[in-house]
Amino acid sequence: MERDRGHRTFIWISWSAVVIVTLLRAAFAARLPLTGDEAYYWEWSRRLAAGYTDHPPAIAFAIAAFAWLGASPFAVRIPFVLCGIGTALACAGAAATIVRDGRAAAVAALGVTLAPIMSVAFATASPDGPYALFWALTLYSGVKAFDSGAPRWFILLGIALGATLLSRLFGLALFAGILAASRKQRGALLATIIALALWSPFLWWNAAHHWISFTFALVQRHEMQVQLVRPLLVYALGALAFSPGFWIAATLAAARPKYALIAWTALPLCVLLLLLALRERVEIYWFIGPYVSLCVAIGCAYAAWNEKRRRSGLAWMLAPAAALTLLVFIAGLAPGLVYALLRSSGVKLSDGGPFEMFTYRRLARDVARAVNARGAIAMTDGYGFSSLLDFYGGLQPVVIGYAAQGEEAHGWFTGTRDPRPALFVDKVPLKTRPDFSHQLQIACAHVRAGPTFSYAFVQGDRNVPPRRYYTTWCEGLSARSVAMLRWERAAYGRMR
Repeated sequence: MERDRGHRTFIWISWSAVVIVTLLRAAFAARLPLTGDEAYYWEWSRRLAAGYTDHPPAIAFAIAAFAWLGASPFAVRIPFVLCGIGTALACAGAAATIVRDGRAAAVAALGVTLAPIMSVAFATASPDGPYALFWALTLYSGVKAFDSGAPRWFILLGIALGATLLSRLFGLALFAGILAASRKQRGALLATIIALALWSPFLWWNAAHHWISFTFALVQRHEMQVQLVRPLLVYALGALAFSPGFWIAATLAAARPKYALIAWTALPLCVLLLLLALRERVEIYWFIGPYVSLCVAIGCAYAAWNEKRRRSGLAWMLAPAAALTLLVFIAGLAPGLVYALLRSSGVKLSDGGPFEMFTYRRLARDVARAVNARGAIAMTDGYGFSSLLDFYGGLQPVVIGYAAQGEEAHGWFTGTRDPRPALFVDKVPLKTRPDFSHQLQIACAHVRAGPTFSYAFVQGDRNVPPRRYYTTWCEGLSARSVAMLRWERAAYGRMR
């Protein structure tokens, strides 16, 4: 009786922790200004499509679903906070279905809730929120389908799997894992057909756009830089991002897989990413999908431990995870304190480091006043930077430059019928960028310096160098000028 009461208490405390962390994520989402990537995804939500250069479309549709809340950081991020709740519930459901133990469900939920990188994924607008949610729902519906054989669960499995494919291209690894684990399941074909049907608009879009999503992911994202020690560095970084205790537990669960569905959906992608790290830089958040599977495995393993091992296991899993997650929230909810601590420790941040996000709103409003006074447009060479000027200043995003990422942003503005003045906004002086200086000289009728905007992160602190933004006026911007500023060869052909 006493043991059962202790188990119920543990489950209650665990789910209370999930609720508390979710509320902190919501506060985090409302407190911080948007980053450039988040503003860029917000632009996608205003231009819904079946696919984009960087990612499948799930993130855009998630943001669009809450557009009725208005244009605020919280409105942009709230769907991802909700994704965190769904992921915890789905992982818990999968673990509970496998071992029929509520404690396994609680531990699986804690694994995806207390890993620091998961709070970043579920408190900011990124593809990782929907990706983790649909990965977890795929596991849950897969476990239910394999356990019962009921057609309705295979239908739900197909829907969840298709949604995962529409969230990240890494969903292909989950798709292959489900196929491998469901070879003897009669409903597997039904789930496969549904998943591919949901994914087909994205494939159709890519076929019409030169398979740009696949080309960018496989060829253009990172340059090949062979480094034999990088897999070890990636693994060590994973311990920090997912917390040491849960990362070690996930490693042990991966080394001794007991459930085919979990093994096939976690191990192949983990091995592939570590091998890929030999060739090029691997982002640690690419492990989020396999980690979701391994959290289910951790919960199932916990249910089989004896009481002594459970107590010690919880201590080394939860303590570092809780401490690191708390640091994430302190950084997000009290950035001024973090900034002061960094300054007092002698750390020098170039241009305010990540704290420059607190200058975006003021910059956007000042740029808007400058261009509106002349009937001009504002342009940058960063898709995220232009999107921030639009989010905070209502300025049409005009992206120039030659970067492959964010290519579809070029289609948002192709030029005007009559030449207009344009203000090029940059984070560094034009004299430090000879390529852009040269291109502006040949693309614009006249080039002259614009105003320099300065903003202090800490108001009234004269010891902190302000964040400066530099501008350049381009007179007589035309459609051909825009093409030249994007290094498009066709623009030079029209000059001859």
